[in-house]
Amino acid sequence: MIKLFKQRRCAAAVLISLSLSGCIRFDTRMEANGSFEYDQAKSIEKYQTGSLTNDEARNQFDIPALTEKQKVIGNVVNNVDIRPPVQLIPVLEGVMLEANDQYQTKVWFNAFNQDEDMSLKVWNMLQSYLAVNNVEIVSQDETLQQLQTGNIRQETVYGSALNKNRVIKNSSYRFSIEKTADSHSVALNVEALTYSETNDGKKLKVNLIDKNKQNIEIRFVNDLLEYAYEINESEQLKDADSQPLPIKLGFDDNHQTAWVVDADFLQTWHKLPELFNLLSFKKVDADRNLGYYLVKFEQPDDEYWAENNLNPFELDEEEYYIQLGELANGSTSLTWLDADKKSLSNQQVSDIYLSITDQVRHVLLLNDKQTIEF
Repeated sequence: MIKLFKQRRCAAAVLISLSLSGCIRFDTRMEANGSFEYDQAKSIEKYQTGSLTNDEARNQFDIPALTEKQKVIGNVVNNVDIRPPVQLIPVLEGVMLEANDQYQTKVWFNAFNQDEDMSLKVWNMLQSYLAVNNVEIVSQDETLQQLQTGNIRQETVYGSALNKNRVIKNSSYRFSIEKTADSHSVALNVEALTYSETNDGKKLKVNLIDKNKQNIEIRFVNDLLEYAYEINESEQLKDADSQPLPIKLGFDDNHQTAWVVDADFLQTWHKLPELFNLLSFKKVDADRNLGYYLVKFEQPDDEYWAENNLNPFELDEEEYYIQLGELANGSTSLTWLDADKKSLSNQQVSDIYLSITDQVRHVLLLNDKQTIEF
């Protein structure tokens, strides 16, 4: 009896899940983003729930009548939108959205360096983003720092190869930069002039007013900030490439002997492959999310050590894990492990370190060789 009950309960659960998944078809799941007339929605057919009750089924929706304004805006009541709100994603420090009741999009950029010309910096960032994306400039005033774009076309494909969903957005904007008296903060004013959106060739109904309009503007600002963040990150990595890794012997958070790098995780991760290669470790695998490198040591000949200004060390020609850890003071630890993830001896960790420690403070990694910096 118990086995029979489990089978019936499982079958009922399968029937429910299949009926629910059948209601949410891929070709209709995005209707709410635009032209979906929820007040005209019809109840779906009765669920097939097997032996379970259908007492909760409804044949009608209880929908209140809409006012004329609500019909235009597309809300049941004032400021209600079934779509998730668009929020500013401040990936750059010192960026914030000014709150106001007029749904005006004004984004403030605050300087941390008093000598920094923020208005010029934001203006150049905007122009660079538009140039990279081949956006037509309809009008521009360099003195007043005002700009109006032509059409900006964005195409996004969702889904898998078997069932793709293509969304195309066309928009245009007017921008202006507003300065404060001390010039340490500037605001980028964003105004969407036109906007249209199609989903697999079907034009969606979009009202370019109030919150809908501001959501479109904030999405543009998020794209702009993401672009600026990627540029900053690229410049930081480029600058880090010109500097040697400041390594010393120390301990990780588990009090194991480790290399301690006076640099953050990103810089350390980016520069380690070149250093491992110099020390005759060949990369086998790596996982940035898990923070480890898997390398294999190949014992070089005596000439190699002298040619690369390194002190020789001996190590079995095996695979080794180097586990990275972020320390509380912003530095990065490197813990050396064997193929079984057992810690190498203190002597082994020190020998590898002593191969480079006399040179590392005065050496740049250039052309895969260590050359004395003058």
